[in-house]
Amino acid sequence: MSFFDFIYLSISLREILNSMKNTALFLFLLVFIISCSEGDNKSNENPDNLNLTKVDSIQIPYLGLLNLMDVHPESGKVLLFNQQMGTLVVGGFEGNQVEEFAKNTDSPDSYGSFPLGAGKFSEDGERFTIISNQGVYTYDLQGNLIQGGKHQVEEMPAFSGRASVDMEFYWVEHKILTTGAGRTQYQRNTPEFYENYTSLAWFDTTARKVERFFYLDETSFFRNGKAHDIAHMIPRMTADKDHIYLIQGIEPALNIHSIQAPYEKITRVPLNIADYTFNQGQPFAEADPRMINPDIFTGIFENLKVTDEYILVSFFPGVPELDQDKYENMGWQELLPKLAVDYPKRMLVMDKQGNMLKEIPIPKEFNTRQWLERDGYLYFLASINLEEEEDFVKIYKVKLGE
Repeated sequence: MSFFDFIYLSISLREILNSMKNTALFLFLLVFIISCSEGDNKSNENPDNLNLTKVDSIQIPYLGLLNLMDVHPESGKVLLFNQQMGTLVVGGFEGNQVEEFAKNTDSPDSYGSFPLGAGKFSEDGERFTIISNQGVYTYDLQGNLIQGGKHQVEEMPAFSGRASVDMEFYWVEHKILTTGAGRTQYQRNTPEFYENYTSLAWFDTTARKVERFFYLDETSFFRNGKAHDIAHMIPRMTADKDHIYLIQGIEPALNIHSIQAPYEKITRVPLNIADYTFNQGQPFAEADPRMINPDIFTGIFENLKVTDEYILVSFFPGVPELDQDKYENMGWQELLPKLAVDYPKRMLVMDKQGNMLKEIPIPKEFNTRQWLERDGYLYFLASINLEEEEDFVKIYKVKLGE
């Protein structure tokens, strides 16, 4: 609402008041004016001023590397995962480690070999759920199985997963929406592999069954008649109550679909990033279907989340082929910091329709893959210190704003 609209309505109100005695109606109209003004102010925020600002940090004493799974701000709890040991860690915002336990053993309450994605707290923060190739399991904060178990299927699909927040799942009533990519009966050096590849899955916790869905888009780069590394295709997915948002691995395109079957395509938006360069695949005849050998130099989209107002994507822009030779003889501890300086990772900010608003630099102390959104704030796992071992794990609370 403009200033002149406000004056006009104010004059109209004065005329109405002179001819009416209904005070309740006047109050209703006054609240309506204020609401409209506040709504307009919110929509007029300048996205050019958006940046990532540290608000607070959480430091949990722990010797070892941990993946971030979930954050529950109301209860002040953090869920983490030790990839090397296969243990779950529940920590507190106040810096205390609460519990650590393993559920990848042969015990009856085990979820199997590894989680397919990040575990997630319940709404009250008193329990959390893990999904795996075996089934769906909900534990209390001491590691006791509350409910769940194996799926009622003879053979589960061979999904690939990563136990961190870049592989977050979403509850939709009694079902769980998750990434469901992995090997199929076809080899990746055949056209049939790409015709039958599915990216997502429903885990039905009532029927205890799994449904795979979401084929590659008809215009997808991965249908270009070449073989692609499986790691290059793993989707980044997020969802809200109405939509699924998906980026297919290294492909620079955002897919927005209805969350309800038959998953109507709302839009497909090319991500036009000037310096983004990515692996183009190889001829079928040259590809070894048994090998998983991702290209360290390819551009890739590392995480995808939505807030009430924005779609957020963190990404590595990739190294142009002509520049790759200068990194060939470097070890990992030298290579990764060098790439971070020469080709810094960034965050795309889009509106909910996929229109590009801004690219934001991501501070080097933030892990660009492991971050999530909770209660209006972003929570980033701290980057690994490659120079010295630390006896704590840090998580940054971050505001996206001016």
